[in-house]
Amino acid sequence: MNTGRYRETLPARYFYDSEHYGRELQTIWHREWICVGREEDWPQAGDYRRIRLGDQQIVVTRARDRALHAFHNTCRHRGAALCDKDEGHFENGRIVCPYHAWTYALSGELQRVPRAAPADDLRPGDLTLYRVALQTWRGFVFVNLAGQPGEELPRALLDEGEHVAAWPLEALSRVHRETRSLDCNWKIFWENYLECYHCPVVHPELCQLVPVYRTGYMDYTDAGLEPQQGRPHAMLRPGAVTWSADGTTELPWFEGLGDKERETGMTFSTFLPTLFIVAHVDYLRTVQVMPLGPEQTGLTIDWYVHRDVVGHPALDVERLTAFARQVVAEDGRVCELNQQGIRGAPHRHGILLGIEDYVYEFEQWVRDRVGD
Repeated sequence: MNTGRYRETLPARYFYDSEHYGRELQTIWHREWICVGREEDWPQAGDYRRIRLGDQQIVVTRARDRALHAFHNTCRHRGAALCDKDEGHFENGRIVCPYHAWTYALSGELQRVPRAAPADDLRPGDLTLYRVALQTWRGFVFVNLAGQPGEELPRALLDEGEHVAAWPLEALSRVHRETRSLDCNWKIFWENYLECYHCPVVHPELCQLVPVYRTGYMDYTDAGLEPQQGRPHAMLRPGAVTWSADGTTELPWFEGLGDKERETGMTFSTFLPTLFIVAHVDYLRTVQVMPLGPEQTGLTIDWYVHRDVVGHPALDVERLTAFARQVVAEDGRVCELNQQGIRGAPHRHGILLGIEDYVYEFEQWVRDRVGD
């Protein structure tokens, strides 16, 4: 409810109540396009990864024809899980249920039912694995659990994808991955990402690198300030070109970047509720977000360079990742503090100031989907 003085947040219970969490799984996580990795995560036919989407388990595998397929981790016989590991390889190009050995092709078709009799009248064409919609976008793999996704993936990503159109996403190679489990609701993580009100307190080194963050705003326009003199697009301090401890890099820059991308020094693309990309002149970082429970969120953080740079003598993975790892750790700490405090018995809702407009827009996005 808007009192005229400030705006109220979503009800506090929406950040820990298990019943509401289930509602969000059904209306958001099981209907939106969710990033589950990069095509390079399935290098060989038969490779699989098991993905948890709330209370659902999805298996993504690569078939012999190199196509990727996604299925529910459920055998059509009596519902047994097809695999119990997060990643592995289906031997001999087949998916074999470990319970009664019903056997499926990597593309999902039923191939063999041990001891089936003619009287059973099985129709294999009617008993394929439960398919999940899967599409790729510039090397990223997305799934959608809705029976009929509301819109095709390219259209859903078009606007945000344009922000990183100049980067050769298809030619990236991952050089480092970290996974983290935060003791906070997934929305708390996203709300922290969508405001810089916390930056002067939580990220002093980041504010030195990105001077406008000292104001609590994300850009000069919102802060009511003029851009850096002679550098209309610059976000990093003079002399800095990328996110690193000193703002410099010895790695080659991506070819094809325009003056704006090079001058800005950092470009964000946000794909709610599942992914954001941070692109720099020399490397790119992605963060995948997954809900693990009402008060737990999983993060997968990947660092990429152009595949031709993997063997470059200046590629120092520790130097490449250190600064962003510090920022993620700082964000994780305050997100968990937020989760701890939001359960206070008298706390029914929070307060959003004008400086938190993007948080308000995100909460409206959530409301629209859960029908609140």
